[in-house]
Amino acid sequence: MIARGIALAIAFCGLFSSAFMASGLSAQCGSISENGSLASVSDDLAAQERDSERSWTIGMYWAADNNIDSMTDTFLDIWLDNLWNRDDVSLAIFIDRLELPANISTVTEEGWIERECMGDVNSSDPETLSDFIEFFMTEQYLEAENYMLIIQDHGLGYLGICVDEGEEGRPWMSIDGLGKALDAAMVATGKKLDIIDLDACTLATVEVAYELRNKASYYVASEIAVPFDGLNYIALLDGLSENPDILPLDLACKMVDDYEEWYSAPLGTYPTLYPYMQDFATLSVMDLSRMEGLGTAFAALSDELLPKDGTLITPLNTAAQEHFVAMWMNNMGCGFNSDIRGMFGQLAEELADSHPVVAGLCDEIVDAANDVIVKNWESWRTRDRLSGLAVFVPPSIGIYDVNWDSLYRVYDKLELDFVADSGWNEVLLKYFCTMRQHGV
Repeated sequence: MIARGIALAIAFCGLFSSAFMASGLSAQCGSISENGSLASVSDDLAAQERDSERSWTIGMYWAADNNIDSMTDTFLDIWLDNLWNRDDVSLAIFIDRLELPANISTVTEEGWIERECMGDVNSSDPETLSDFIEFFMTEQYLEAENYMLIIQDHGLGYLGICVDEGEEGRPWMSIDGLGKALDAAMVATGKKLDIIDLDACTLATVEVAYELRNKASYYVASEIAVPFDGLNYIALLDGLSENPDILPLDLACKMVDDYEEWYSAPLGTYPTLYPYMQDFATLSVMDLSRMEGLGTAFAALSDELLPKDGTLITPLNTAAQEHFVAMWMNNMGCGFNSDIRGMFGQLAEELADSHPVVAGLCDEIVDAANDVIVKNWESWRTRDRLSGLAVFVPPSIGIYDVNWDSLYRVYDKLELDFVADSGWNEVLLKYFCTMRQHGV
């Protein structure tokens, strides 16, 4: 979030620090009760059965083996205070912190129970994520009608998510790796998630959403930086407790409404981590079943633009630059993405007379994006320029061949499904990545 380029959220074991020091268990895991004291682990929990399945189980993947670890304790309190209907809604939590062993815990009507002490793990490893998803979607005690996965950590658009500073080289999980983790979990469980929320910065991009297609029903993410407080977890958990039978689409849209409420409220309305009137924030819901259509629309435009037509260089670059999402980010602005509906809507208008075929294909991209984006909210300072989904448009070859914070990742070498299916990388290299193409 903000100065971190991440999202934030929540985690358990937040109170472990003081509990461990008091009990001398600093090198091992221990369960935690709601008042922060160590509690015994129930060995027979797995054998317990319920008469009926729950309405929702939420899997929280808190990859905090980095500089967001300091916020863990705050969110522990938020979650335990606001999930009061634990008969119908349960939480499964993976947490990896800087100085403490990773673990998986659950919050149900039985309270807080640590299920597994994992020791030192790499939270940027797709296998770690897939194992966690498999756990909360197959554990009998957590069986539910609907499942949601929330991942909270740093995010860098198509470059990746979940940095683990405890591992050599500070590895990130690639978006291809994220997709593979979800594929593996689907094979293992025979189930599909209802909602995926990536509570991290700049992840509402076509590259990420396309990678997630058919791996869940709906995807919730932000085009720009996620503020320190992340999702409105108070409203999410209180609302689910009040109305556990809410349908997945309605819940995803409610998350956007709750986000708007949190970041539009006057200072002092909510107990925020940072005392801002948040003037740069977005959140959108995407229907992942419609992503194939958007990929097809991009592929059709790529075919038309190649071989290169020099008369299109200026309008393409101008539209991309005028709709850069980074201009609205009040953090380091590491993402060079352009808003899809804004960029291609502008191109469709400008090229209608001179290049009608290209203009028509740009309209098709906008129409396909309209099908994908179910709901979008943007704060007032973004001036109606961020419509819910962006695409990578680098202003130079140096950005295309990125080298940022130990990441050495070239756009067309990352095995992104969108790149393979759309040919967008070829368009970028021909039209956007040299000074000559900018008329210099």
